[in-house]
Amino acid sequence: MNSTKKINLHILTLLSFFFLSVFAGCEDNTLKRPEPGNPGSQPKETARTMGEADREYIRELAREFAQELRKEIGSSVGDVKADQPSKEKTFTEFSGLLDESGNPHPLLAHCSDTVLDFYLKHKDAFQISSINQLPKDLRWEDGSKENEFSSPDAKRGGTWKTFMSDFPRTLRTIGPDANGAFRRYLLDYNGVGLVMTHPNSDGYYPGLAERWALGEDGRTVYFQLDGDARYSDGQPVRASDFFFTFYFMRSKHLQAPWYNDFYGKDKFLKVTLFNKNTLSITYHSAKPDLVERISIRSIPEHFYDELGGDYLKKYQWVQEPTTGPYVVRKEDIKKGQSVTLTRLSNWWADQKKFYRNRYNPDRIMAQVIRDPSKAFEVFLKGDLDMFSLSKTDYWYEKLPDTHQLVSDGYLTKVTFFNQVPPPSYALRINSSKPPFDDLNIRIGFQHSMNFDLVLQKIFRGDFERMRTVADGYGKRSHPTLQARKFSVDLATKFFAKAGYRDRGKDGILINDAGKRLSVELLTGYKHLEDVLVVLREEAKKAGLDLKLKILESTAAFKTASEKNHQVVFSAFSSFVELFPRFWEPYHSDNAYSPSGKEKFTTDGTLRSDIVVKTSTNNFTQTAVLEIDQLIDQYRMEENLKGITSLAHQLSKLIHDHAVYVPGWKKPWLRMGHWNWVAFPEDWGPRETRDYAEFQVFWIDEDKKLLIDDARKNGRKLDAQFGVRVYEKHRINL
Repeated sequence: MNSTKKINLHILTLLSFFFLSVFAGCEDNTLKRPEPGNPGSQPKETARTMGEADREYIRELAREFAQELRKEIGSSVGDVKADQPSKEKTFTEFSGLLDESGNPHPLLAHCSDTVLDFYLKHKDAFQISSINQLPKDLRWEDGSKENEFSSPDAKRGGTWKTFMSDFPRTLRTIGPDANGAFRRYLLDYNGVGLVMTHPNSDGYYPGLAERWALGEDGRTVYFQLDGDARYSDGQPVRASDFFFTFYFMRSKHLQAPWYNDFYGKDKFLKVTLFNKNTLSITYHSAKPDLVERISIRSIPEHFYDELGGDYLKKYQWVQEPTTGPYVVRKEDIKKGQSVTLTRLSNWWADQKKFYRNRYNPDRIMAQVIRDPSKAFEVFLKGDLDMFSLSKTDYWYEKLPDTHQLVSDGYLTKVTFFNQVPPPSYALRINSSKPPFDDLNIRIGFQHSMNFDLVLQKIFRGDFERMRTVADGYGKRSHPTLQARKFSVDLATKFFAKAGYRDRGKDGILINDAGKRLSVELLTGYKHLEDVLVVLREEAKKAGLDLKLKILESTAAFKTASEKNHQVVFSAFSSFVELFPRFWEPYHSDNAYSPSGKEKFTTDGTLRSDIVVKTSTNNFTQTAVLEIDQLIDQYRMEENLKGITSLAHQLSKLIHDHAVYVPGWKKPWLRMGHWNWVAFPEDWGPRETRDYAEFQVFWIDEDKKLLIDDARKNGRKLDAQFGVRVYEKHRINL
């Protein structure tokens, strides 16, 4: 048979198969594909009824047909003229998302049609270029000049026993209920981004990228992935996963508006893939901390493929494959009791610089202990390895320096001075809820809160009062602004302006209609109830009735996220970064819909038909046009001097809006640990916010056996390190 006849026969066979498949598929439901984007559709493997012609299905068959046809033609022609070079573009020459025949680039060949269509719809933001187009003059960095911050003395093994105040509502790290305390073990202290911020310097060290370079435009960072980088399921991290990250994070199926915005096209302008290990990301402006801002984590496309309306339910109790060392196995989820994480035996970064000698325990067991006092008792029995002693009564009374467990050498008490923006312990006032929709009530409320007495009585002067909404950012923090002082005279003066002039028989102010000045204060911090009791009793002096509502932490957070509170006492961990964030907690787009200026009238007041937006961090429901405009300007500013000026203006405007009552901050962290837990010589990095954050400690199982035996036989051990103070990073010694 000659070559021409051979080709014709192949074409005829393939055409016959293609058309038979298409038309037979109209009757055979087992061949049908779920329609992409339909929230009610089942996963790809599940059959469905065709109904009208399924264009997506036909297009897929056509694509497969075209690919097979090219292969057949290429091989047949090769039989005739094997010495003729192929006219197809080589991999390195193939640029663009699709070739001239409509086939996806090899880097995207695995993509579902829905995901590919998303890239094509936004092809200005998702581009593929030849590796030959990579700038030649890039100055690559790899963090090699940075020092490691772990200890070569660290030992692998053992189980780290810790606790959580409530059982997690989900193993998802994105979406409703995903921002609970357990998330730190899944993501915050476990995942690896493109590049990691060094906690002892202003530099960076490798993450998923082994090296990186800043582009000439000042807005683009180039990354070369570490070829060893793997997800916990063994799949490699692909450059195309960083395309998928934006498809994922911008999806409305997540029900996560913060992530939708953070990864928005207005900020991340373009992602370019050069080959399977090289990419660049272009930001909207040249920020002083650009590398840190752009160093996002990868989302494993092979795990999600595409998203639908079943996202929340489908992944409720399934851990996303992680690039970090710890995973949750199904059998280690004990509903309502505990969750245990297991260290990967073949973690890809195990012996790499900056990761070796960290993440040392083989297992992390987080058990539910809802009452902090009960948790402390469990700690003293040796069934928890470490316990925070930040509360003064724990440090001075419940575990004093003279406690037998300390003096006998079993436990160590640690004070570690760090340098980080403090967690924002504060009272957040919901300005949309009466009576707090009146500015005078908000100012009066602030003057009714006696935090000075809290610092003196509860914290024995060890803590300091926060001053603003953005303390701890160096020159970016307002230099002179102070929190409002407790003053009965000033409080009653502002309450009177709002109509509360007379006191009832119980001493609480009432207005002309006889309504008492009574508000509810919500919190999920049972362990800080004594703080709130002091505030409640002092508020009575100013004629304010403060009703405390103390829930479990996840329930309280959910209530506040749904904006069903008047005042919430909470703390957000602050990012260790060059300047503070204002958009998340104070922009109107996180308070109401519609977005932007559409929610305001021509005179700058809020429209009556706006809708409350839930699941955001704007717990104060701040929606002020002037604040919005400054935040928008702040987010676009590239010059550090301009950023500093705008940060000061915003801090002052939010202070004047009176929705945030600053609580306290501490220049250190305090904790106790059993002496079978060991730390590096300097204990931890400068920017440590929590003893678990960088996981530089280890469990010494031999020492544990020794201590257990000594306790059993009443034998003392060396107690010279019973109380330790680490002042290396203390400011103004």
